[in-house]
Amino acid sequence: MNTSAVLPGTAGPAESLPRVVIVLKTWQGPNLEIAQKRLEYLGKVLPSLDENLTYPVSWHIADDGSEPWYVEAVLELMGDRPHTFTSSGANGDIGRNLNLGLRMAFQSTDIVLHWSDDILLITPMNIEPYVELLRDHDDIGYVSTRNRHPSLNLRPIERDGRTWNIIEKTSPNPFLTVTSLNLMHRRAWDFYGPYPEGLRIDTMQREMAWRYRSFEGGLEIVIPEELLYMPRITFCAQSTWDWRMKDEREQAAWHRYRCYSARFEHD
Repeated sequence: MNTSAVLPGTAGPAESLPRVVIVLKTWQGPNLEIAQKRLEYLGKVLPSLDENLTYPVSWHIADDGSEPWYVEAVLELMGDRPHTFTSSGANGDIGRNLNLGLRMAFQSTDIVLHWSDDILLITPMNIEPYVELLRDHDDIGYVSTRNRHPSLNLRPIERDGRTWNIIEKTSPNPFLTVTSLNLMHRRAWDFYGPYPEGLRIDTMQREMAWRYRSFEGGLEIVIPEELLYMPRITFCAQSTWDWRMKDEREQAAWHRYRCYSARFEHD
């Protein structure tokens, strides 16, 4: 594992508001062509967030075990943006990568914004009301910034003079707690536990969705009303995270973490 701090994080827009750290996931991929593409994407993603995210942030780069040349290129693209860095040293383990990154980010903040190196923010997004909601309401764990989807059952609520939509636990969507495009409070991490390690991304996210549905008294995920139908992101390309684990290894890990989840205890 490699960790380094480059610049201190910036403060929030007001003393009463917490800082937000963008936890940005990256990995060079299985070959040189994909690595070069991912660097090209990141060179577009960073300025898209600079221009359209209307809230001061610092950054954490969560690298999934890339080679030194790729890491050096990523950090060069970061320029003078305040950031920290971790490397999982375990190419292809998204859960371990996220856990290392979140542990580092939570040393300086209670709220993180999950993002990926191939997602462009194409319209302005003011997250200050979302930060306020997470700060002031202990029953909310996440603010999702994705659009409405037919597989999400939503229930509107009023908080702080705004309409929010709770993602019901009965929603058939298998990816309720997605690892991109959401603001996450530390309390959700404490309640639901670290991300499962040793699983590919879709299986890992299904496990997190299972926890969200199953843990009694769980924290809510909400989508702001104004974001339900507003196009705001685009992917640079179809996913190039083209890696798979052997079925036997994945099945064993899935069983191990299913048992872990069933035994997880809350304070």
